[in-house]
Amino acid sequence: MSYLSDAIDAHKSVFTQAHELVQRVLHAVPAAPPPVRQRACAPDQIAFHAALQKNSLPCPRVAALFNCAGRALDGVRSLHTAADARRYLSDTTVYPLQFVPVCGDGGAQTFSAISYERSSDAAVLGNGALIALADLVQLLELPCARGYLLRELAAPQRHGGLRVSVAMSAHGPHILRAAWTLAGMDADIPVPLWKAISRLVLAGAVLFPALTTQHWDIALCARGPLALGMSAADAQPA
Repeated sequence: MSYLSDAIDAHKSVFTQAHELVQRVLHAVPAAPPPVRQRACAPDQIAFHAALQKNSLPCPRVAALFNCAGRALDGVRSLHTAADARRYLSDTTVYPLQFVPVCGDGGAQTFSAISYERSSDAAVLGNGALIALADLVQLLELPCARGYLLRELAAPQRHGGLRVSVAMSAHGPHILRAAWTLAGMDADIPVPLWKAISRLVLAGAVLFPALTTQHWDIALCARGPLALGMSAADAQPA
């Protein structure tokens, strides 16, 4: 009788262990998936200007923001509606202006207007063409732009602006190359104010340490170099 009882107990023990094993498998917490490395985001124009202003790095003065819901820059006027924009742009004293899309990857273009003609209610574009103010505001409302910055128009150099490429490393940023935007990569043209330009781009690059290769667009003006924007080869736009 003792032998039979021991056999039954042993069978129950094996069954219990198997049941517990099945339950553990069925109710096991799934292993966490390996973390997905997020691509670094290039700053949009509002984030770019905010970072440079906070760190006292020279960039064009932003006069107004249009159609940038929920976004702001210190001391910068916000234009929320088309009527706001038309009233603002009919003031001859705000020109010349450069219109810069907040997000440059959606197909919206940067353009400039140098004056306003009240008699025709039109703005004079940088190429000399007239555009009715109503049509200009329609351009600013393009959804792909995610809003526009209206900023001072930096006087262009004869060879255009400068594009400076910077690489980030464990030891900090270093300049890879610089080229005139109009003269081309191979043009051997001296760059004025090079020390000021290099200080600007190296100080700016450390503000975005996750972007390992950065391309800075620089305008050379009477008051020195100004940072117009930055893109990154290893980034997706913010």
